[in-house]
Amino acid sequence: MRDDRKAQLIAELEWSRSELARNLRSVHGDLDVPSRFRHSVVHRTTAWLGGAALAGWILSRLPSRRKKPKPAALPGHDKGWMKGAGRTGILLATLNALFNLSKPFIATFARRKIQQMASRSEIGLR
Repeated sequence: MRDDRKAQLIAELEWSRSELARNLRSVHGDLDVPSRFRHSVVHRTTAWLGGAALAGWILSRLPSRRKKPKPAALPGHDKGWMKGAGRTGILLATLNALFNLSKPFIATFARRKIQQMASRSEIGLR
């Protein structure tokens, strides 16, 4: 009797394990979205192309976004392009270009001064 019960529990355990493995394979197949998507596109190409064409047609019929109106200029302010920040930007760009062009001259001047100071200190040390 005890051996009978043991054999029954072993068989039930084996059946339960196989059922769990089958359920896990089923869940794995259900969660494999890229594979299911590829399969769907390959086997239902006409439906996918038709759906894409319909979605494109619907999107083309949607109203376009309206541009937001720009605020009007404050009274008393000139609308010239050289006012305010425009002037400052042009001035800074010009100063930057002049500095970049004068770098070699500044380096040469500094080198000469350092050489003069070095030659004076050599004479003074003797």
